[in-house]
Amino acid sequence: MYNNIMRLTFKEIRDGMANKIFLNGKFIGLVEVHSWPKIWKIKPVFHYNHKRGAMAAFTKYESCYEAGKALARLHEDTFRRADGEEITDEFDMRGVFKSLGYGP
Repeated sequence: MYNNIMRLTFKEIRDGMANKIFLNGKFIGLVEVHSWPKIWKIKPVFHYNHKRGAMAAFTKYESCYEAGKALARLHEDTFRRADGEEITDEFDMRGVFKSLGYGP
């Protein structure tokens, strides 16, 4: 069952240029500074749907805290969806059928 309570923990690394992000004690990724003035980006260590998570993954955040919250939301959305909701994403099967000798 999905739990609305989340404990987000930041562990500073690389002299403050990055932070490890833990969600309920589990390491879910990094947030890193990518330019000056400090622009933060997320680096998930889990697989997520790139169509649905692209906006969060490529957004530039103004603070470590904002980036960490976005990473936690992406993690929660990814695994909440995989645990209980019906997955109806489309995918291209043309290559599979072509390799089996079907199709043009």
